[in-house]
Amino acid sequence: MHEAAAKRALDLTRRIIDRTGPRLAGSEPCKAGAALLAEAAKPVCDSVAAESFVLHPGSFLGFIRVLVGIYALSLPLLAVAPWAAAALGSAGVAILVLGFFLYRKVLDPFYPALEGRNLVGRLEPRGEARRQVIVSGHHDSARIFNFFVDRPELYSRRLFGGMGAFAALWLASFPLAAAAGPGPRIAAATAFALALPLVLPLWNFASKEGTPGAGDNLASSATALEIARVFRERRDAGKGLESTRLVFVSFDAEEAGLRGARAFAEAHRAELEALPSFAFNMDCVYQRDKLRLLLTDLNGFVKLDARAAELIAAKGASEGLQVERLPIAFLTGGTDAAELAKAGVRAASLMGMDWSNEARCSAYHTPRDTVDAIEPGAVEAAIGLGVGFVEAVEAGELD
Repeated sequence: MHEAAAKRALDLTRRIIDRTGPRLAGSEPCKAGAALLAEAAKPVCDSVAAESFVLHPGSFLGFIRVLVGIYALSLPLLAVAPWAAAALGSAGVAILVLGFFLYRKVLDPFYPALEGRNLVGRLEPRGEARRQVIVSGHHDSARIFNFFVDRPELYSRRLFGGMGAFAALWLASFPLAAAAGPGPRIAAATAFALALPLVLPLWNFASKEGTPGAGDNLASSATALEIARVFRERRDAGKGLESTRLVFVSFDAEEAGLRGARAFAEAHRAELEALPSFAFNMDCVYQRDKLRLLLTDLNGFVKLDARAAELIAAKGASEGLQVERLPIAFLTGGTDAAELAKAGVRAASLMGMDWSNEARCSAYHTPRDTVDAIEPGAVEAAIGLGVGFVEAVEAGELD
C-alpha cells in the first residue's frame, strides 16, 4: 500500500547522505542534513522551522574515558590511600549512573558547546485542533563503535569485562580501606592491575568518525515525513484529519544523549500540555520481521505508553504483521521517545532490529549503515503503522 512512499523515503535518505556524508551532532554536515530535510518538508507541512539549541556532544560518550582514567589512577591509590581510591571510584559510578543510565548532563560543562538543530513541521487539521500527534526520527548519525567493527561477537565480553573490572575495583576499595593493612592493599592493587587488558580497550570504544547514519536514523525522519505526506494529500483532496494536528519532527543529537528531543520538549512544554499529545517515534527500522515496540525506554528507567503500543501492534496484526512489544534491554541506551514521555506525551517507539547487547543489526553504528542495509519492506510497514496510529488517535481510540 505504501510502496511508493517507502521508495521516496529511502531515495531522500540516499540523497542527503550523498550530499552530507556522516552527520555527527552539532556538525556542519548535520546542519546541512537538517536543511535538506526542511526543503523536502516544505511542500508537505503548513510550516517548517529549524530550532537551534546548545549541546556538548563530546560529553555523552566521554564518560567511558573518564572511567578508564579513574581506574588507572585508583590502582596506586588503592595501595597507599585506599579511601581516596574509594572516593574516586564513587565519583566514577555517579558519572556512569547519572550520565549514561539516566542521560543527565553531568559532564557537559567540561566539553565544547556546539549548536544543534531540530526540524519541526506542522500540518493543521481541517477543523479545530483537539489533539496532536508527533511523528519523529532523528537525522544525526552515530559515532562508529569500534567494538561493532572489530570482532562484534566479542562486544558484550569486552564491554562488560571492562565495566565489571571497574565495578569490582570500586567495591573492593571500601573493605580494603576499612580493614586491610598495607600488604593486602598492595596485593589487591597488583591483582587489579592485571585486569588492565580488560579496561584499557574501552578507551577506543568509539571512533571520532561518524557512520553514514541511514538506518540509524535518517531513514526514520524521511519515513515520518512520508506519514505526514499521506495526511497532506488527503487534506488536499478534501478529506484528511478533522481535529488532530500532525507534528513532523526530526531531532538532532539523539546520539549525544537525546539532547535534541530534550530541547524540543523543554521549548514546547506549554504546547504539549495544552492538548492531549501522542508520539510515534521510529529508530533503527532496518528489518521488517524484527519490528518491535518498546514498553520502556532509556535503559528501562522511562515507561512508554502501553496502550499506544498495544494499538499499533493490533494495527499490524490486522495486516498480517507481527510486531513484538517488549521493554528495552538494560545498557542499550534510549530513544527520543523517552524525552517526549518524560514531558507527558503518550509516546510509542518503533524499532526494526534485535535490540540487545548480544544481537543487533550488523550495520548498526558501523560504516555499513547505508541505505542498502535497510529493507524497503520495513519502511513500508513503518509508514502503515504510523498512518494507522494517527487515524486511531483521530478516531478517539486513545482518549
